[in-house]
Amino acid sequence: MGKEEKTDAELEDMILQRLVIGGVFVSVRKDPILGWRPTVVTAPKHTKNAQELADKIAAELRKKFILKE
Repeated sequence: MGKEEKTDAELEDMILQRLVIGGVFVSVRKDPILGWRPTVVTAPKHTKNAQELADKIAAELRKKFILKE
């Protein structure tokens, strides 16, 4: 069984829903090694680990989803 394809916007939304941190913007881009990678573009000053959390969420999502070309 293959992985389901998702657009960058769909993956971004899935990550944001799991982050549950207001004021965070995540961008998903193609990655030659991982397939795709999230980048936290903006986050509130008090959120020091937003990128780390986004990376952990992405690792889980990569088991089910690939980035749609």
